[in-house]
Amino acid sequence: MYRFMKLFSALICALPHSLQYAIGRVLGELCWLFLPPKRRKLAIGQILFCHITDDPKEARQIAKKSTTRFGRMIIDVLRYPEIKDGKYKEMFEWVDREYLDDAQEGGKGAVLMAIHSSNWELLGGILASEGYPLISVAMKQNGDADKFINEYRAIMHQHVTYKTGVREMIKELHGGAMIGLIMDQDPGDKGQLVPFFGYETLTPVGPAVMGRMRDVPIVPVTIRFDEYKEKYIVSAYKPFYAEHTDDKKRDTAVTLTQLNEWIEDYIRRYPEDWFWLHNRWKWTRRYYGGKIEVPPDPMKD
Repeated sequence: MYRFMKLFSALICALPHSLQYAIGRVLGELCWLFLPPKRRKLAIGQILFCHITDDPKEARQIAKKSTTRFGRMIIDVLRYPEIKDGKYKEMFEWVDREYLDDAQEGGKGAVLMAIHSSNWELLGGILASEGYPLISVAMKQNGDADKFINEYRAIMHQHVTYKTGVREMIKELHGGAMIGLIMDQDPGDKGQLVPFFGYETLTPVGPAVMGRMRDVPIVPVTIRFDEYKEKYIVSAYKPFYAEHTDDKKRDTAVTLTQLNEWIEDYIRRYPEDWFWLHNRWKWTRRYYGGKIEVPPDPMKD
């Protein structure tokens, strides 16, 4: 698989852009076509569960767009050897970059909060290539996939760590690093219950806990593709600061609620960009003994 992906990448980099993304569109359609029915039902069910829409047909359209966008995402990553030396700058434009610059100039480090929306892999590559001291906390992949993706992340100057303990990353913050955390997925039984789309939902505590321990800004960052401009829009947002009283659990809950509200608002604005294929409420349902029901796909393929 590793050699195949390297060869495929070399082929993509040798092609004109129009053909690169034509292949990406085909890959995206294939992703939807061969998506397991169970996963498709999950995506559509979660869209209805979150009341993004109450129309099953519209929910299916959102789920399809959310899946087919992986075609462009794959092509963009395969293009890393082509774009690494500055050509990536032609692919995007900034919005409110000063929030990142201010955090960097503060010298205390920062937590960069991202979500699985649009091309989050390219977002990390852009931030690192633009000179921000980013350390991305990632989940280890299986076999050759892990070797390939980390080699390509390194091409874009991105440093990745598998550390999951909050205290282990505090040292990096102390040195002025920006810790990149994606906090929109199911954290398992280690999360804390706070509201998300109207439900008390197990939520990753990392950004809130680290922000509180080091009193550093939590800066949301996003990326989305603008079809009219044919460019990605990379946006930074006004930072959050964690609550800090004598009640750590309460402080964490307050901060996580604020962050979840921000994430929910963003997803509602750009629902086609979010990763609906992820089983976001899996452990929350276990916590409640299965009382939260995500409806099945009401559409037949």
